[in-house]
Amino acid sequence: MTTERAACTALLLTLALFGGACGDDDGATGDAGPAVDAGPADAGEPPFTVDSYCPGAEGCPAGGDPTLLVGAAMREITPSLEGRDRMTLDTNGDGIWDPFDGDEFEDVDEDGLFDPVFIAGFGSPRPASDIHDPQWARAIVLQQGETTMALVALDTFSIFIDDTDAIRAMVGDEVDFLTTCATHTHQGADTLGIYGLGESSSGAELSYLQHVREQAAAAVREALEELRPAHVQYASFRFRDQPGGTTRYVSDARHPRIIDDEARIARFLDAEDESTIATFVNFGAHAEYWGDENTNLSSDFPHFLRDATENGVAGPDGEEVPGVGGMTAFCQGAIGSQIGPGEITPETWEGEALPDESRETMEVVGRQMGYFVLQALGEDGGSVTDETAELGFRQRRFFVDVQNRGFHVAILNDLFLRESYGWDEDQLLRPGVNEPDILTEVAVVDIGRLQMIWVPGEIDPALFVGGYDGTSYTPEDVDFIDDDLENPPDIALAPEGPYLRDLAREDAEYVGIVSLGSDQIGYFLPDFDYVLDARNPYIDEAPGDHYEETVSVGIDGWGRVQRQLEQLLAWTPDE
Repeated sequence: MTTERAACTALLLTLALFGGACGDDDGATGDAGPAVDAGPADAGEPPFTVDSYCPGAEGCPAGGDPTLLVGAAMREITPSLEGRDRMTLDTNGDGIWDPFDGDEFEDVDEDGLFDPVFIAGFGSPRPASDIHDPQWARAIVLQQGETTMALVALDTFSIFIDDTDAIRAMVGDEVDFLTTCATHTHQGADTLGIYGLGESSSGAELSYLQHVREQAAAAVREALEELRPAHVQYASFRFRDQPGGTTRYVSDARHPRIIDDEARIARFLDAEDESTIATFVNFGAHAEYWGDENTNLSSDFPHFLRDATENGVAGPDGEEVPGVGGMTAFCQGAIGSQIGPGEITPETWEGEALPDESRETMEVVGRQMGYFVLQALGEDGGSVTDETAELGFRQRRFFVDVQNRGFHVAILNDLFLRESYGWDEDQLLRPGVNEPDILTEVAVVDIGRLQMIWVPGEIDPALFVGGYDGTSYTPEDVDFIDDDLENPPDIALAPEGPYLRDLAREDAEYVGIVSLGSDQIGYFLPDFDYVLDARNPYIDEAPGDHYEETVSVGIDGWGRVQRQLEQLLAWTPDE
C-alpha cells in the first residue's frame, strides 16, 4: 500500500460518524471567492484569458537586454522537535509501529497533552522521533530584460495555492511570477492536513506553514541579491537506458503501466567562471522510498539526489564522479498513477538486492539518480549549452468544483488549511446541490529550449505523454495490463491525442511537467478509466485498480484543468 491510501481511512471513519451527511462548519468559508476571471465551477466556462504573463504585458515589455541573470539560495524549513513530544518506535516489540497496539509516545507533558510533529504520507498517526536530514526551500530566480521569475522547490508533502500566494505577497513586486513545487516527501511534516492523531484531527500546523512561507520568501529575496550573468546547459536522460532499466528505480502501480521515465535538467552556469549557480532537475517518482515505518524527518530520495549532483558520487565502477557544485532543486514530474518505488527491484552498483522501502534503498537509489544527472551533464551526455535563454511565463487561475465526499468531510473538519468558496455553510453539503469550489491555477514556464508545464496536483503520465501503444513508455519487464486484473481499462477507449506534451511550444527541445505545482488538489486521471464505486463513490474504491479516484477532486476535475491547460498552451501574447 503506497502514498495516501491508508490516510483515507481517517476520512472514511469521519464520514461514517456524519452518517453520509455534513453539518455546520466553523472554518470553511462560503463567500463568492476572490476576483478572478474564471467564475465558480458550476457557472460554466467563461471566455479564456490569462491572469498574468511576461514578456509582452504592461511592465515587462519584450526585447531589451538579452543577458540571462540567475541567482539561487536555500533556507532550511525542517520542523523543530525541540520541546515536542516524540515517539518510541515499536515499544511492544512486534516489529510494527502502531500507537493503538501498545507502542508508546515519549515526552508527553505532565498535563497529558500530546503535541508531536506529525509526518505526512501513508497512514496516521506517525509522530516524528528524530531528524535524518534537513528539509529546504530552494529558490532559483531568473531575469532577462524586464521579465523576472522565481521557482521555489519545497521539501514538503504538499503546497496549497494559499501558501504560494502568501509567499508571493511576502516577496512583492520584485518578481513578475513566483511559482512553487512540493517534492512530495512522505517523510516530512504534514502540510496537507489529514495525517493527525485522529479521524477529524489535522496534522498540519499553521505556525509551521507560516515558517515555510517566510523561509521560502527569504530564499527568493536572497536569490534576487545574487543575480549574475549566466549561461544555461540543457540535458536529459531516460531511466530505461540506465543499468537494470526503469523498474530498478521507479515503477507504476496502476494499469495500464505507463511511466514518463525522462528526466529534464537545466544547469545555470556563472558566465564569468562557468561555476554552477543552480541545477534544476525534473522527473516523476513519489518521494516515499524510506517507506511507512520510518519516523525520522527527511526529504527522502531528493536529499541524496541533490547531494550527489552537488558534491559528487561513486559510479558503477567505483570511480568518484565529481559534483557540479552550486544548488540543486528538484520538482516532481508525472506521478499521478502511484509512480514511485512500489514495485521496483533496486540494487547496488555491485548487483546486491536492496530491501523494499528502506533507508538503504532511499539512499542508494537517490545517489544513483544523482549519478545519472551528472552523466547527462558530462562531456558524453549529449547536453547543449547556450549563452542566454529567452524567458517567459503565462498563468491562469480558475475554480474547480469539489465533488469528492471525503474532501467535503476534510473541509468541514478544517483539515485542509485552504479557503473554499461558493457553498452555503448553513446547509448540508450535498453532491450537485451544495458543493464547495476551490481556487487553483496552471502555468507554463519557458526557459530557452526548456518548457515546463505547472499542474496543481498529481498527474497521470498518460495525460502528459500518451503511451497507450504499450511500448514507448512501458518498461520492457512489466505487463502493460495484467491478465488477471479485475475490471481492466478498455484501451480502445483511450484518447488518441494530442497529449499535453504534444501541445508544447514547437521549438521546445526539452518539455517537462511539474506535479504539485503551486497547489495540490488531488490525482488527475484519464476520463476513460475514471471509475467510481457504485454504492459509496469517492469513499470506497471501485473494483480493480481505482484508488486514485478516491483522492481526486472529483469526476469533472481533470476536464476542468485540462481545458485551462490546453488553452494556456495555445495562447500567445498577440491574443
